[in-house]
Amino acid sequence: MPAGEEVVVPIRVTEMYTRIPENRLLVTVVECIFADGKAIPPLIIVKGVMLIASWFNEKMTGYELVSVSDSGYTNEGICIVWLDHFIEHNNCGLEGE
Repeated sequence: MPAGEEVVVPIRVTEMYTRIPENRLLVTVVECIFADGKAIPPLIIVKGVMLIASWFNEKMTGYELVSVSDSGYTNEGICIVWLDHFIEHNNCGLEGE
C-alpha cells in the first residue's frame, strides 16, 4: 500500500488485496469535533458526477452530508454546503440566537 494512504473497509473484512492502484475509489471525509467532544455529522465527498444508491448503507444515520466532485476534493460550492451544514448542526446564525 502506498505510504500515507488508508483503506476503509467494512469491519467484517479481515484481509484486503489491492492489485491495481487505479482501481480505487477516492473518498474525502471532513469532520468537525469540538474541544468538548461534541461532533457534527461528517461531510463525505466522493469523486464522481452523481450520487449512486449503492454507496449508501442502512447503518448510515441519515445526517451525513454526501457530495460529489470531479476531483474528489472540496471546492467552493461544497464549502458553502458544508458551512450551511455546520450552521444547521450548531444552531448558529440568526435563527440560532
